Amino acid sequence: MTEKRHEQLGMLDNIERRDFINGVLKSSLVIATSGLASNVLAAAAGMPAPPSTAGAASTTPGTYPPALTGMRGSGYPKAFAVGHEMRDGTLHIDEARVEDTGEEYDLVVVGGGISGLSAALYYSQDSGGKARTLVLDNHDDFGGHAKRNEFDFGDRIVMSNAGTFNISPGSENARSFMQSIGIDDIARLNRDNQDTFFYQRLGMGQSVYYDQATFGKDLLMGDPAPWIEFIALHDPNTPPDQAKRWSEFLARAPMNQQARKDVYRLYTAKTDYLPGMTPAERVKKLRKVTYRDFLLDIAKVDPMAVTYLRDRTFGSARGLSGMSAIAARRRGMPGFLGMDLGPDNPLPPSALSPPAATTHEPIANYHFPDGNATIARLIVRQLIPESLPGKTLEDSILQRADYSCLDLPANRNRIRLNSTAVRVANTPSGVSVLYSCDGKIYRVRARHCVLACWHHVIPYICQELPDWQKQALRYQVHAANLWVNVWLRNWRAFHKAGACFINAPNGYYSQILLECPVDIGGYKRSTSPNEPTVLTMLRVFETPGVPVKDQYRIARAEMYGTDFKTYEFHVRDQLSRMLGPYGFDARRDIAGITVNRWGHGYSYMYSSVFDEFLDRGEQPPHERARMPYGNIAIANCDAAARDSTPDAIDQARRAVGELRLNMRNSVAF
Repeated sequence: MTEKRHEQLGMLDNIERRDFINGVLKSSLVIATSGLASNVLAAAAGMPAPPSTAGAASTTPGTYPPALTGMRGSGYPKAFAVGHEMRDGTLHIDEARVEDTGEEYDLVVVGGGISGLSAALYYSQDSGGKARTLVLDNHDDFGGHAKRNEFDFGDRIVMSNAGTFNISPGSENARSFMQSIGIDDIARLNRDNQDTFFYQRLGMGQSVYYDQATFGKDLLMGDPAPWIEFIALHDPNTPPDQAKRWSEFLARAPMNQQARKDVYRLYTAKTDYLPGMTPAERVKKLRKVTYRDFLLDIAKVDPMAVTYLRDRTFGSARGLSGMSAIAARRRGMPGFLGMDLGPDNPLPPSALSPPAATTHEPIANYHFPDGNATIARLIVRQLIPESLPGKTLEDSILQRADYSCLDLPANRNRIRLNSTAVRVANTPSGVSVLYSCDGKIYRVRARHCVLACWHHVIPYICQELPDWQKQALRYQVHAANLWVNVWLRNWRAFHKAGACFINAPNGYYSQILLECPVDIGGYKRSTSPNEPTVLTMLRVFETPGVPVKDQYRIARAEMYGTDFKTYEFHVRDQLSRMLGPYGFDARRDIAGITVNRWGHGYSYMYSSVFDEFLDRGEQPPHERARMPYGNIAIANCDAAARDSTPDAIDQARRAVGELRLNMRNSVAF
C-alpha cells in the first residue's frame, strides 16, 4: 500500500470517509498524549460526550449516531472496551465507589437490540402502560445489529442498514408484534414498495469479478445463474437453455480447463455422486460432510472450482467449510441435480433445470431502506413517543430520532446508551444492576431483569448462575460479520458494466451490491446512474480445515486486528480494479465510507457436521442457557439458536412471560 497508490485511490483527500479518532482509537497513545478532556476527544471523534450525571441523556445534543462514518457497528473501542475488561479479568468493581443512582424500575433490560427493545415493550404493554422500564446498551445507538447508516449528499439523504436487512413474517407472535408497531402487511410492502427487478430492466444483473492475484487477470463478467432465473420468471413458457448459457460464460472465464469443466458439471449435469445409496443414506452422509469437502472429495472438482464457489453463500457469514453439504443444497448451491434425497428434501427452485413452473407470488420478505433498523425505531416510538414523532410506518422513514429524549427522568420507559452492564444479581426485593459509563460504575434497582445481550457475556455479568447454565451459555460462538457501506456520488460505472450485484471469488470483499430499490414514506431510491447511492461490500471469513467455531474466532481476531485504513484501501482498490475499465474513479466517486464491524455478529446456528449432540438427541444448549433464574430472564437471538428478527421478538415474548409467571408464583430470593 504505497503512498502513490493511496493518492491514486483518493485516500489522502479530505473527504468524509472516517471519524478519524474513532477509526484509530485502538492506540492508547492517541489518548495518553493528547491532553484533551473527554468531551473534546468525543467531539473530535464524532462520538457522544459522556453524560454529566447518571440518568442524563447519553448522547450529546447535535450528535446523530446514524450519520457517523468511519468505524461503526460494535467495532469501535468505546463500545467494547468494558466488555473486554470483563473478559480479561481486568475490570475491578469497588463496591465502596459504586454510585447509587437511586433509580428503581419494574424492569431493566440489558441490551438494546430488537430483542431487548421488544422485551421492554412487551413488559410495558402487559402492565397496561404502568411499568417503568430502563434499557441499557453499550453502544451510542439503539437497535443492536439493526442499526441505520445515513449519508447527507446535500440535496438528499441516502440510507442503508448496518448489517441486518430482510424481514419475514415469522411466527404468529412476531407477525402480531410487527402489526402492533405499524408493520401490518409485509407482502403488501414487498409488492407496492420494493421494485425487485429495477436493475434488471436497465440491463444490469449479477456479475463475477475475477481478480488478478487469484485468476491471473482482473475481469468482470456477467453471471449466468441469476439471468436464467430472471428469464424463467418473466417467460416461464420458454425456459432458457441453462447448459448453453453456462457453456458461453465458462468459455471466457479465466479458470483452468478442468475447473471450467467442473463448474459446468456442477450446474448442469444430473450426476449421482453417491451411487448405491438409498436417499436416507445419502442425506445422512451429506449432513456429516462440509460442502467444501463434498466438492473436493465426493464430487472431485478442481480446487479452482471451489475457489469460484467460495463466497456464494450470500451473506450467511459461513463459508463452504462452515456448512454441511445438505445445508448448502438448501441454499441453492450446485452439485445435487442428480442425487435423489427423498421426498422430504426437494431441490430449491433455483437449482432446477429447466426452472419449475411457478405462479411467482411475491416472496414473503421485505427490505426497508435502512433494513431492520426501521423495526427498532418503531419499537422505540412505542416506548418513547417523543423520540420519533409521527404515527405511521411511512412517516417514520425520513424522521430523525431525537436522542435527547431517550433517557429523560419523566419517561416511563428509558433507553440509556453508552452504558455497559457489568453485574446483575438477584436481591430479596428484585434485582441489582451495575453498569459502567465513562469510567464510573452506577447502580440501579428493579423488580425484574431481562438479559437480552449475547449469551457468552452473561456468565461475566451474572456470576451467581449455576455452572451448568454458564457452560451452556458459553457453547455458542458468533459468526463475524463485516458490513461496509460505501457512499457513492453516482453509479454510472455499474450501469455501464451491467452489474448491480458482484460476486468476487477470493476477493477481499466477496459480495458487492447496489442499494435495494425501495421507495417508501417519501424516501426515494436512486433511479438514475447520475444520482448518489449506497454500495454495500461484504467480507466472508473462512479458514478451511478447522471447526467452524474456531473459524469464527480466527475471523474475529482478524477483524479487530484490522484498522480502518486497511478496510478503506481494499474498498477503493477493489472497486477501481473491478470498475475502472467502466469509468469508476475512487477519488471522484466515493463520498464516504462506513465500516460496520460486528466481531460477534450472527447468532450461532447448529451444524450437523460440528455439533455432535444433534445425533444423540440431547437437549440443545440454548434451551438450557435461556432458563430463567429468580427475577432474571434471558432473551436475544442466541436463545433461539437462529439469527432472524422474528426469532429475536419471539425470545423477548418468552422471557417476559417467564418473569410474569415468576411474579404469580411469588418465587423468593
